[in-house]
Amino acid sequence: MSVKLKSVKWDSNELIGKLTKQDIILNNLEVEACRELLWNDLCSEYDAENLCLYLKKCGVIFSNDFERFEKIWRRDEFNHYVGFRHIYSILYDEPINEIDKKISAREVSFEPISSLLEDEFKICLLLAYDEIATTKSYSQDYSLYESFGPQQLLTWIKWVARDEAYHFHNCLNIIREVHAPRLPEVSALIDQFISWDLKGDGYKGTFVLDHEGEYFTEDFLKKCKTLIVNNLNANGRKIIL
Repeated sequence: MSVKLKSVKWDSNELIGKLTKQDIILNNLEVEACRELLWNDLCSEYDAENLCLYLKKCGVIFSNDFERFEKIWRRDEFNHYVGFRHIYSILYDEPINEIDKKISAREVSFEPISSLLEDEFKICLLLAYDEIATTKSYSQDYSLYESFGPQQLLTWIKWVARDEAYHFHNCLNIIREVHAPRLPEVSALIDQFISWDLKGDGYKGTFVLDHEGEYFTEDFLKKCKTLIVNNLNANGRKIIL
């Protein structure tokens, strides 16, 4: 039996693509204060493409369930990138093609974290860790998006966070159904992820382990670990966020 995957297909362009800078009610100083946060989120969402390309050539044999999940996840993450790109473009008067050039010109290297991506189980757990951290951090940004003015932007970030939560649960469902014998490894592996986030060599376009900034304290990341462990122990009976 195939793993049940949660997803909702939607289009960032349809929701926010017609917004212009004139629709934003923040002053110039407030807009500038958002630049680094938006750029980091923009890069992270795009970098799902880098991870997908890495997975295609890394030599890992994936289950049918993971391949189904990856298609949904890749679609969603690119849709998020399109939305962040539009927001960044209108706020900072930067053409879409220039943003794409800057994004694609960054250094990408998976070598430092290759040991954490050596099989499907580890990849699913690392993605679950990343997605729950992203879900929680985006939810903390709701008030920021509300302050922009247009209601569509608050709706947009809520839908983005919902997608990330679905990705989190989809990865855990694959772990339960396909990799149950490896559940005893979960706690120690997540400790490795947290250690990398806090002490690693820096982020290099890998999509995962990009948790830098004020939100991503050791306490925050340990709470993400607890959510993963609790959800796996719940055996799919309830959703814990």
